[in-house]
Amino acid sequence: MEFLYNCAKLPKDHKSLSIINSAAERLFKRLKNLRVEELDISDYNRTYLKSYLEDLYGTLQKYSYILALSLSTSNLSLNKLTFIDYGGGTGILSLLAKECDIGTVIYNDIYDVSCKDAKTIAQIIGNEIDYYIQGEIDDLIKFLRKKSMSCNAIASSDVIEHIYDITKFFQKMKFLPGKSITVVMSSGANMLNPIINRSIMKQQREIEYTDRVKIKGHKKRDCLKAYSKVRREIISNFEGLTNEEIARLTKATRGMIKEDIEKTISVYLKTSRLPKEPIHPTNTCDPYTGNWAEHLMDPFKLKEILAEEGIKVEVLNGYYTESKDIIRRIIYSLLNLSITKLKKQGIRLSPFYTIYGVKN
Repeated sequence: MEFLYNCAKLPKDHKSLSIINSAAERLFKRLKNLRVEELDISDYNRTYLKSYLEDLYGTLQKYSYILALSLSTSNLSLNKLTFIDYGGGTGILSLLAKECDIGTVIYNDIYDVSCKDAKTIAQIIGNEIDYYIQGEIDDLIKFLRKKSMSCNAIASSDVIEHIYDITKFFQKMKFLPGKSITVVMSSGANMLNPIINRSIMKQQREIEYTDRVKIKGHKKRDCLKAYSKVRREIISNFEGLTNEEIARLTKATRGMIKEDIEKTISVYLKTSRLPKEPIHPTNTCDPYTGNWAEHLMDPFKLKEILAEEGIKVEVLNGYYTESKDIIRRIIYSLLNLSITKLKKQGIRLSPFYTIYGVKN
């Protein structure tokens, strides 16, 4: 099937796989004809949508894979399922789910602008999503309980590497209403792939120490100042600290949001105890929003966190788009074959990893 990775570990439900593949084919035809510049959406999501459409085949391959895993454990017919697209961005995963005739599709994103833009895109495509929920995991749980709705699957792509407290987030999976829930979270911030790891660490150093220039498509809620400079300004508001102390505390609070920075400084002023410096040398987050700059995390540690909540978890390897360019097709096919053959070690070649869990 064209839109499903040939080498991937996929569910054995060929009927569902066929439905997903056919849905991806139909959605591909509609999306590729979108005139993005004419859409009434923000420059931020216009930029993202353009990037997805430039590699639309690859985008839909990855989302088909995520959706196939999401539907893998349910015995219900598709029209009776409730699927949540967490941190949905432009909403393409939601569109694909709706194209499969999944009964209830819920789009969720923390950014109100993205919620509005995703709805606009869906209306133009003709796949109206059932609900658009703005907020974090707590808001989503509150909505489901208020509506007395159960969740069958929750999925995301390139979201978990931005969540401020990933441990708390995974701990809250158990509060999602539903007897059996499939959790599928994919991330391109694969620290076990040395090429990806090196590239992201370079980006993190730049964001940590260098101011950025506002460009078209900038997300308004994101800080443009160097993160270390912002933390230094926050810490400097406390009286009685020497320049040396401010410098040490600025370094030690890398990866903290403003609220936690202030708590840390208050404790330091009372006890003179410096917080432990982050173990990772470059991971950093926006001090105002807690949005991580591609948080590099060990997927097997994430597996342990989720497993502690009574959820059966696997870490699955990601795959490369099966390009139509002959040379790339050969290279990517060999890489994909190697990723599968190497099993657990194949993640070191993977372009992304997936946390795949089942809550019963």
